[in-house]
This record gives sequence, structure tokens and C-alpha cells, in this order.
Amino acid sequence: MIKGWLAEGEIMRKTPYYSYVVGELPKGCQYCVRGEKLVLFVTGVCPRNCFYCPLSSWRRKDVAYANERPITKIEDIIEEAKIQEAKGAGVTGGDPLARLTRTVDYIRALKEEFGSKFHIHLYTTGILADKKALSMLYDAGLDEIRFHPDLFEPSSKFLNREIENLKNAFDFNWDVGGEVPAVPGFEDRIKWFAGILDKWGGKFLNINELEYSETNLRNLLNRGYKPVSNESSAIKGSLELGLRILEWGERNTSLNYHLCTAKLKDAVQLRNRLRRMAKNVAKPYMEITEDGTLRFGIAEYEDLEELYKFLIEEAEVPREWLYINWEKKRIEMPIEVAEELAEVVEGDVKFYIVEEYPTWDRIEVERIPLN
Repeated sequence: MIKGWLAEGEIMRKTPYYSYVVGELPKGCQYCVRGEKLVLFVTGVCPRNCFYCPLSSWRRKDVAYANERPITKIEDIIEEAKIQEAKGAGVTGGDPLARLTRTVDYIRALKEEFGSKFHIHLYTTGILADKKALSMLYDAGLDEIRFHPDLFEPSSKFLNREIENLKNAFDFNWDVGGEVPAVPGFEDRIKWFAGILDKWGGKFLNINELEYSETNLRNLLNRGYKPVSNESSAIKGSLELGLRILEWGERNTSLNYHLCTAKLKDAVQLRNRLRRMAKNVAKPYMEITEDGTLRFGIAEYEDLEELYKFLIEEAEVPREWLYINWEKKRIEMPIEVAEELAEVVEGDVKFYIVEEYPTWDRIEVERIPLN
């Protein structure tokens, strides 16, 4: 268990992960902050249309991903989990229960492959979490379920059903908790939800710092919310609201609380996941950076076969130092080799140092020209 940074008698403490906690960090979060949780995006379909939803436009469809890898078959999930050396999975969406059979199949497959200790938690609005759905999830091996009810619409048509389904979740032997964003102006509603969780035996309430994305920014601005600064995606007042909820919760409930900040997601969770993946996907000529990205040299030229032959026969570069990436139309190599070649090779050959994520989509984060 991750303990040690809660001093005895203290109400709330900042964690080494730039977040804040009261009590004990939820088990799913313990794996997550270490980068050990596979992000299993089951579907972008959701019965709600929350104004603050940050989901990108290309994921607001019936698509499935394991981290950044598109899922075409269950083996894709298993392979991605192995590359990450994942010790668990966070099942998310959309609402995973909008595609219940798919979700159950994915959970069962992960448990069968990696065993009962592979920890799986799931996020749901609760709208579709009826007794049958809950039973199917439990039987598949789900360890932890997190409810996100519709607290932020004054006349929600879903809230009563979500709360009723939440109550049914306590019939099963798993961890039940809540997870909601800290939306300024809704402090009383969040406290009301915390009270319900506490009354029924809930284990935790996670509060997420509200962030903007290109898909929810207009909605947030139209409601008067503003970013903290030009350098941050966090919304002004959200962090302060989260801290007030934790202070109130410690005095008035027996729940564990975790305030997950925007910085935790970027500076800790993603970074740790990238580091775990990088050591398993890096080729011998690639350097792994402190952030878990891959750095190496490349050469670009219209005729890759001609360039490859020239580098081996004329420049006398050992074959084991060169790799033709046909998909990206380049030859990859150690940085030192690219730097030396850039000084002596003339013509239209372009040499660069590139830095990429070790993820399935290999997003390029930096490119430095050498000639």
C-alpha cells in the first residue's frame, strides 16, 4: 500500500504525485500513479452529454483503444498490457456499460491472461448499471467500480436512476466509490453525493481538477469558467474547490478522498507509463529519456533503397546501425551516426534527431535538423 506521506493526525496531505489525499489512496489510483494501469477505452458512446466532457471528437464514437492502440481483437489488449508491463487496467469511455458485453469480455480476458491480482477498476455514469449489468461485471472479475452521477445539471433526468443503481452496487464484494470533477459552483451537490456514499458504505470519493480541452472549452467559457493561465489546462477555482471538499470530508464523513490534479496526469501518470513502455519497445539505436520518450537519428530521402545502399557501401555504416522505416519513409540510426553523416553527406539527404512517444501511435514531440 502507498502510505508514508500521511503524518498521524493530519487532515490532508499533499502526495509525492502533486495530488492531495485524506485517508488512503484508492487501490486503482495506487497502480495508476505508478504508470501500472492500462487505459482501456471501451467505447465513446455515452447516455449523457456533459458540458465539461473533455473527450476528443474522434473518440466520441463507438471505438475502442488500449492506451493509444486501436482494438481490433482482444489480443491487441493483451499485447499492449504486456508492453506496458501493466499490473491492472482502468476501464473507461464514454460509458463502458453502453457496450456491456464488450466490457465484460475485455475484463474476463485480462483476468484469464494475467490472473486475479491484475486489478481492474471501471468508471460509469451509473445510468446503465442495473442489477443485471452489475452482476455481469462482478462475475467477470471487476475489482472496483466508480460512479459519476449527473450532479451538475439542475434538472437532471438521470440522477435518481444513477443513485438507485449506485445503491445496488453495494450488494457485491468489490470496492465502490465515486469520481467527479470539481466544477466550481457545485460544492453543495458534491458534498451531498459524498454523504450518500458514506451512508451506504462507500470506500472513497475521487475529485478531479476540472480541465479544458478543444472539445469542451467553448462550453466552459460560455458558463463563465476560465483557465488558470495560458500555460495550464486547469480551470480557475477547481483546485480550491477540491481542497475545500477534502477538508469538509475529513471532518464530516469516513470516506477516503483523493484530489487528482491536472499536473498528476501529465507529470506523473503519463510519464511513468511511458517509462514502462519505452524499455520494452526501444530498439538498440534508440535512447530513452528521463521522460520516457525515445530519441534517435533519422535520414530522409526520396529513394530509401538507394540511400540505404549508399550508407552501407559508400559511407561504410554497419547494417546493424540502420533500420528502414517504410511506414514513415525514413532510415533510423543512432544519434551519433546521424550527426557524423550530416557533416559529410551532400545532396538532398536530410538528417534529424527526433523524439517520439513509445506509444502505438509514436507521436513525434521534437525534431532537430542536423543539416
